[in-house]
Amino acid sequence: MLPRFEYYAPADILEACRLKAAGAKPVAGGTDVYVNMHGGKEKAAEVLDLKGLKELQGQRLTPEGLDLGALTTHRHIEEWEAVRGRYYALYQGCSQVGSVQIRYRGTLGGNIMNGAPSADSVGPLLVHGAEAVVLGPAGERRIPLEKFYVGFKKFDLLPEELLARIFVPLPPDNAGSAYYKYTRRNAMDLALMGVSAYVEVREGVLENVRVALTTAGPTPVRSHAAEAVLEGNPVSDDLIVRAAEAAAAEGKPRSSWRSSAEFRTRLIHDVTIQVLHEAVRRAEMERKAEAILQKLYPGQIGKGGGDDENS
Repeated sequence: MLPRFEYYAPADILEACRLKAAGAKPVAGGTDVYVNMHGGKEKAAEVLDLKGLKELQGQRLTPEGLDLGALTTHRHIEEWEAVRGRYYALYQGCSQVGSVQIRYRGTLGGNIMNGAPSADSVGPLLVHGAEAVVLGPAGERRIPLEKFYVGFKKFDLLPEELLARIFVPLPPDNAGSAYYKYTRRNAMDLALMGVSAYVEVREGVLENVRVALTTAGPTPVRSHAAEAVLEGNPVSDDLIVRAAEAAAAEGKPRSSWRSSAEFRTRLIHDVTIQVLHEAVRRAEMERKAEAILQKLYPGQIGKGGGDDENS
């Protein structure tokens, strides 16, 4: 049974910020908070329901990129064809969160703000260069997601601020991304290790490479060492192996009842190889598909996006 608590459902963002600053616990889908309260892992005398806040709602794809309200559900991302086409790692991450029932309730903002090192959506967002858009009484701040995490379950967020939206830049046509998590079972399991990768391939050379690791430290992190190995070099199997070695050396996983640090370090190496090959394959596939469409419909195929809304 849930413990007794005061329930607030503000329709005004400033009122919500005031309640949060006063100590109320923000809740969106509630797939973690209510479970933890039921199990005694989390105590909250006051709960702040965010679902009525219009500033956190809606999602659209523009020529600049994805503008996602923090209340966007994982299932919405999973079923959005434009995301699967342009942001494949994000599609993969959101489609592997819990069960279908959880994905219908769980939100992108909640997955970020839960602060779990194993969060499935965060690695893909990191490699796609996402920004956290936060709102408070002083207005809006945009923070690169990589800098939003400042420690285990700690964020660059003032007590009176809320995560309102997530912005993800539109990738070029020569880009590809992928995400893979290693688990003990095929569904409804946390990652023992997760790796995300984003690459752009121009005439066989890797550009703007980003690699992210989850469950490799207290927060999801970029592997700058792996990126440095790859950046500006021609694609090759040997190069990818060297990047995986760099990622494994840089990761700092810990041992737990679920897995040893040594096993997780080995997973970083092996999974990074798999994910980089997939990201490169998708980058080359996207480039070829775009070239075919340009031949079939000269002058009619642009960078995608437009003002299509999915809300």
